[in-house]
Amino acid sequence: MKYFLFFIIALTFAALCTPLVLLGARKAGYVVAPRTDRWHTTPTPILGGIAIFISFISLFLYNFGFETETLSLVLGGTLIFLLGLYDDVRGLTPQIKFIGQIAVAGLLISMGTVIIIIPYPVVSYPLTFFWIVGLTNAFNLIDNMDGLSAGIAAISSGALFVFSLLSGDEALAFCSIVLAGACIGFLLYNFNPARIFMGDCGSMFLGFTLAALSISGTWRHASSLFVTFLVPVVILGIPILDTAFVTFTRKLRGQPISQGGKDHMSHRLVALGFSERTTVLILYSISAIIGLGALFFNMLSPAAFAMVALIFSIALFYFCIYLGYAETRNGNNRWTVLTNANRQVRVLLVNMQRFGEIFVDLVLIVMAYFTAYLIRFEGGVPELQLTYFMQTLPIVVVIKVAVLYYFGLYQTVWRHVGVRDFVNILKSVFVSSLIIVVSILMYARFQYFSRTVFVVDAMLSLLLISGAHFFLRILREYLESQPLGGKRVLLIGAGDAGEMALREIRNNPGMKFNVVGFLDDDTFKLKRKIHGVQVLGKINEVGRIAHRTGAQEAFIAIPSATEACLEKIMQVCRQHNIICTIFSDRDTYRTENS
Repeated sequence: MKYFLFFIIALTFAALCTPLVLLGARKAGYVVAPRTDRWHTTPTPILGGIAIFISFISLFLYNFGFETETLSLVLGGTLIFLLGLYDDVRGLTPQIKFIGQIAVAGLLISMGTVIIIIPYPVVSYPLTFFWIVGLTNAFNLIDNMDGLSAGIAAISSGALFVFSLLSGDEALAFCSIVLAGACIGFLLYNFNPARIFMGDCGSMFLGFTLAALSISGTWRHASSLFVTFLVPVVILGIPILDTAFVTFTRKLRGQPISQGGKDHMSHRLVALGFSERTTVLILYSISAIIGLGALFFNMLSPAAFAMVALIFSIALFYFCIYLGYAETRNGNNRWTVLTNANRQVRVLLVNMQRFGEIFVDLVLIVMAYFTAYLIRFEGGVPELQLTYFMQTLPIVVVIKVAVLYYFGLYQTVWRHVGVRDFVNILKSVFVSSLIIVVSILMYARFQYFSRTVFVVDAMLSLLLISGAHFFLRILREYLESQPLGGKRVLLIGAGDAGEMALREIRNNPGMKFNVVGFLDDDTFKLKRKIHGVQVLGKINEVGRIAHRTGAQEAFIAIPSATEACLEKIMQVCRQHNIICTIFSDRDTYRTENS
């Protein structure tokens, strides 16, 4: 109950303080004008981080005072806040700001806040520097869309709060819930459309505070190296992931990492057709799922938790790969990381992609094989069986990768995998499992080996490998089904040609069309959907349906139609003042209508 009370107080304090900061910033002229490399479109006051800082520090000092153990967090948080405030007001070069962050991190370390999972200062001190400075900049980087940084900080703080309660750390629980309340109080004015931005004083303070809390609380009270390392990283996964994503793509383009731009994960989701609000909510959801997952570490065995974490990490990895190929709405300013890369970089990326595919399959093969043992022996693998697992693992890995390569799985473009590729995966799993079983039969006559393990392993291998290979295709099919705006059109013909036309339009944002429905005279197809787009009615109903959907044009996608049939369809469209065109390829259409 006391935690809920402090949460409400922090939320109320921040909610009351933020409007005062907003008025003060506007009167003082601290308003950010729209820029081409930024996301907002209207002048917006800044310095909202002042409200978060005051709310958190006030309740923190009320509860703890100036005790020696808490002084480092208060002093470090205040200094990093002042550094960000000076940058907001006067401006600092990225180099000076980075040096300031290192200095504050050094002060925190000198006062005893150190990652202690490694007992060697020569390792633990640099790791602590990297964690504090890296997370400070991570939250600074994700402060690029209304409500994103404050919302992710609130979710991360909430996850830390629950974790600290489970760990019995009341001090960390208090700090986490107060920080969450302060963030939500500010978020009332910062969520889309934002009336005020937090600025560097807010984003840097949030990143620094969460980094310090995760070290001083989670890391010191964890019971194992696995949990100590993984839980804070998982809870703070979104800012870390976005930072790694932006760093990698900017390096490939030869762009300074500190240079701002609309190339974050959030911006690319908007480029795929999601609204700003929906994009922020998607990232909130991913952050919440990650945070909840971290809290299940004590409900699962370390091995089982590691398996789940690896699968989720692979999914996020491919999610980032997909976003790396996102395009802007107009189709001219491509964000593909290959666009500005020279030939050497292109070759490097191709090799990295192939290596990444093989590496992911290696991980999944090991996971499938070990999980088969866990399932067979109900979570507790006997020592003798564990020895057999280790002895046979190299054989299993080599055979499966070799067979996958033989069936051409590493020559496939994953974004375009289909039924034939699934059949090849099925063949690969069956053949490799057969070879493995025969090899072990010849080697040990299956003495002490469980036959069930190899059956389960084959099923898991099929599930995991096919899932990984199809994940990019699934993302592509779902995300690119989001309406991108542009001219609303109807497709006449819900057959194979209509389905291909829909995919062609969605795969090429430069066409600037949004398919709102199909028309077809086949009664069986009425009210059914193709890739999420419904067959709305018959062709002679084009006028009524166009009026209802706001469609301005119609494309005919019926290759088997006779001249007389085409003329009849065009005549129906002309009667209702609807532009009608025979759909061929995008270049032909663009030429005809340019």
